Amino acid sequence: MTAPRPQTVIVGQVVVEAHPAAIEAAEAIGIADGRVVAVGSREALLAAAAPGATVVRADDSAVVPGLHDFHLHLVGMARALRTADLDRAETMDAVVEAVSDAAARVPAGEWVRGDGWSAEALDRTALHRLEAVLGGRPALLRSHDRHSAWASAEALRRAGIGEAPPDPEGGRFERDGTGRPDGVLRERAADLVGEHAGRLTGAPLAAALDEIVRELLGLGFTAVTDAGDATDANGVGPHAALGDSFSQLAAAADMLDERLRVTLDLPAAAIGAAQQAGLRTGATLVRTQTLRIGWAKVYADGALGSRTAAVFQPYRCGDDGTGILRLAPAELDDVVARARRAGIGLAIHAIGDRAASVVLDALARGPRPKGGALPDRIEHLQLVRATDMQRLAALDVTASVQPLHCPSDRATAERCWPDRLGDAYPWRSLAASGARLAFGSDAPIETANPWLAIHAAVHRRRPGDPGPDWQAAQALTPQAALAASTRGPSAGSGCDDLGHLHPGAWADLAVLSCGLDTLLEASEGLGSVRSVLTMVRGRVVHRL
Repeated sequence: MTAPRPQTVIVGQVVVEAHPAAIEAAEAIGIADGRVVAVGSREALLAAAAPGATVVRADDSAVVPGLHDFHLHLVGMARALRTADLDRAETMDAVVEAVSDAAARVPAGEWVRGDGWSAEALDRTALHRLEAVLGGRPALLRSHDRHSAWASAEALRRAGIGEAPPDPEGGRFERDGTGRPDGVLRERAADLVGEHAGRLTGAPLAAALDEIVRELLGLGFTAVTDAGDATDANGVGPHAALGDSFSQLAAAADMLDERLRVTLDLPAAAIGAAQQAGLRTGATLVRTQTLRIGWAKVYADGALGSRTAAVFQPYRCGDDGTGILRLAPAELDDVVARARRAGIGLAIHAIGDRAASVVLDALARGPRPKGGALPDRIEHLQLVRATDMQRLAALDVTASVQPLHCPSDRATAERCWPDRLGDAYPWRSLAASGARLAFGSDAPIETANPWLAIHAAVHRRRPGDPGPDWQAAQALTPQAALAASTRGPSAGSGCDDLGHLHPGAWADLAVLSCGLDTLLEASEGLGSVRSVLTMVRGRVVHRL
């Protein structure tokens, strides 16, 4: 069959596909009916264009396949716009001031929310200062890594937590000298309060989501995977059984559809509900074009910042523990079996090397995915033993990693894992093992800016950080980093017609504010790159 004549021609420095070792480029592409129909020289495509075709003259600008953030939290990003930002609070005085300002804007009796405190800033001997500025309000303040939280006395009361609660499986209440909870909650203990905390919903949430989508399109994203929730609580509407984030995004489908590709993960507790509803990973959400059913989110361990990532060797930073495994092997086996029966893929959070190994053991023991099922994923993989890296490729498990965690966690990794830094954030070794790499941001924990993430993947530091590239033996090339931002996520999603601009692909792309040479230099200014024009299915969804 003869391909249709291009209705739109884009001329510029076109990245047809980013491969780990090279960039496949062209001078122009032709688009018709939402898909790429021709790739070649400027002259040839202009001559082949249909009468009256639109010509986008990007000239010296790079044109790249639309980027896909493989792990972020859309609902969390929207709510963060209305939440106290504690990331810049480097002392207890600064934390108290930020919480005081937030409390002043919240009516008496309503929840105060905050995100971002660090273990170094939150002085556990002075938590009474936070109670003093809250005036009896319930408050939940989550740590930067979101694996710890501080809850006020009123928040604990509303969650039904008394003076001598037992630690939940996979979690811990920190306690004062009398044995009472001091409000600092680890892992599943934080979930017990989070289920009761107030949250942005309805029209205010939709407005905040619209702001976030505009930002993402302006960065060059055409697709995102929302990483879902830890529990199936707080759902709304027809998809309430699938949890808060899934149901809120499904409710916003009219605003999202055909504007941004969104894959909606669900909590592992909702696998049964998804199966009852006939939902399978990779299927399109009913009455939409660009919203898909994602993976079931499972937490195997905690995080480095909270010292709850499960590791084989004890931490070296004042805590000689080995972290927290949130699920026992038998529980993981049960999740794998239920997911396989339901046709739901798994996205399993594993930061420590012990957690990664336990997860791979469970996937190896469990039933094989049925034909046509999308690959399972392990999220984060911030510390991985060399003996386990080979198993990702053998089990066809996607390595879903977030480059900006590396410079953010560098100082903590040096203090806590000084004897195993060669296995920390091991992107080059993972790629060399044959594992499929897909980049995400984990926003709002980190910025969603993909160009800062690519810089971090290449240099393992942020622009302006002093000193040489950190643990450079595990750095990636710019080409490999761009591939992990485009082709890697599409391959991990089973989408052969996304992540590249070969004929037959959907015309999801971004015209950038820089040339291809700037991308391949990955220099200090890379973080300022933006999309001048973004297309989804050949339709302009953003223009600078």
